Amino acid sequence: MQRFFSAKSAPLYPLYLALFFFSFQLGLTLYITSSFLKNFLPESFVGFVYIAASVASLFALLYTPKVLPTLGNYQTTLALLGLEFFALVAIALWPESPAVIPLFIIYQGFVTISLFNIDIFIERYSEERITGSLRGIMLTVLNIAILLGPLVAGLILTNGDFWKVYLVAAFFTLPTWWIIARHFRNFKDPVYSDISLFVALKKVLFTKHPKDDIRHAGVASFLMNFFYSWMVIYTPLYLHDYIGFSWSEIGVILTIMLLPFVLFEIPVGRYADVRSAERKVMFFGFLIAAFFTGALALLKEPSLFVWAFFLFGTRVGMSFIEITSESYFFKRVKATDTSVISIFRDMRPISSIAGPLSASILLLFFDVRILFFALAGILLLGALNAALMRDARALSPVEN
Repeated sequence: MQRFFSAKSAPLYPLYLALFFFSFQLGLTLYITSSFLKNFLPESFVGFVYIAASVASLFALLYTPKVLPTLGNYQTTLALLGLEFFALVAIALWPESPAVIPLFIIYQGFVTISLFNIDIFIERYSEERITGSLRGIMLTVLNIAILLGPLVAGLILTNGDFWKVYLVAAFFTLPTWWIIARHFRNFKDPVYSDISLFVALKKVLFTKHPKDDIRHAGVASFLMNFFYSWMVIYTPLYLHDYIGFSWSEIGVILTIMLLPFVLFEIPVGRYADVRSAERKVMFFGFLIAAFFTGALALLKEPSLFVWAFFLFGTRVGMSFIEITSESYFFKRVKATDTSVISIFRDMRPISSIAGPLSASILLLFFDVRILFFALAGILLLGALNAALMRDARALSPVEN
């Protein structure tokens, strides 16, 4: 492990611990919010709340690079974590009030920017030669916490008390805040590049050599998050309302489903560093995810093992895609490229707008199972995108 943590990257130890607590509070609420919101809205309107949250996140991400030179990454991160704590506590205190809808939207915006700030910390302490390995460790820590979240949430929800989950989630923002405050108070901000949104988009979509660009990583990130935007909202609803699983059973299924992110991302990240094989791994990841996603539409029996197995298969593919898109992109940028990183992270809210909107339209005409077939077809476009990529070793650095 020593070769992964040199003197430069040693601060990643406490940062990974902070990321674990942050991700755990995120994982607690991730798969229950759609069911919680259904207490206030018809099922067909739940997606529009996620769209509103994504719009808020998108504008927040676009504005954040302009704030960092003034406040700095350290102060911005602490402020956001404090605001997340108060938003979660407010939801827990007023679980029967429609005010939880705007509070959820605000909370999602804070979470998105916090993850962006963590990116800045990690990129500041990373070494290019082991980017895939460091990002693999980061994603594994994140996903271990998110894996535990649904299991714990399922146990808390035995009585259907959603407010308890949000209160526990609020509690876990506190150790995150403390670790950042304790270990990064002397963080030296890089000289953030001050470029316009148009220039940042140009750098992501069209670099000096069109074939040596990073737009393929952006496309992969968009499709991956498009997949998540459907699955996070509609999988728990489908398992609970249509298949008939209890929340404790859903917690077990979702925990098994998320295991690939813990099992595969570190070794795949190392493999990507050694072989520069992001393109190949990403290609097979999209094919695997497409196959298992399409198969979900054919499952009708309430078998915990069968559903856990096929959902596990979808995340095997997604774990390959997640680490390779991260590795491919961050080998091409520096911590100072905040506008470019912001555009890359914008793929999440953009896809989270497009995903629920398209799903809501489809549900007006088709049964919810058609979403799995449609999503499988969309993932095949990701395989085509990966096939058009060049291996990372052939890429030239992005010019600033």
